[in-house]
Amino acid sequence: MSRFAVSTRYAVSLLDDSVKKNLLDKVSADIELVYSTFAGSKELRRVMANPIIRFEKKKNILSDLFSGKVSDEVMNFLYMILNKGREDFYFDITGRFIELKNRKEGIVNVLVQSAVELDNSQKEKIINKLEVFTNKKVKAEFKIDSSIIGGFIARIGDTVIDASIFHQLERLKNTFISESINLN
Repeated sequence: MSRFAVSTRYAVSLLDDSVKKNLLDKVSADIELVYSTFAGSKELRRVMANPIIRFEKKKNILSDLFSGKVSDEVMNFLYMILNKGREDFYFDITGRFIELKNRKEGIVNVLVQSAVELDNSQKEKIINKLEVFTNKKVKAEFKIDSSIIGGFIARIGDTVIDASIFHQLERLKNTFISESINLN
């Protein structure tokens, strides 16, 4: 079975269980903590994927990292994955859970790159326009990329909205090139 299918199966199970128990908000916050922990540590992902490291050692690592910081439901879920021998899927499962939860709640993740740091009013305007464009609630991550000169680039899944000065200059250059070819 593919990584995607396995991670989807476990994520859907946790999502459905959380909804039934009316714990979606708490479980979601806990899963985001687990996801960010795994995202931030390549070494932790390697340890969990290593078949030589014993079950008890991995269980102790999970306990040290998350006991008292996440709900019993999430701790039990993490232990269940470990018991099933799927601990190398923690990162995939938690990421998939977040995707499915966002889809269920009509939230879309957007990466916005700008040449300079945007102030809060600029960020809010961009988010509002993207919410109208997507017809969904936007959860935006803002990054700086000085190579775009000015403006911004927004990535929504496979869709790219390029409102950068660099892109506009490239379009203008291509127009001039095509016009000069037509004049000859």
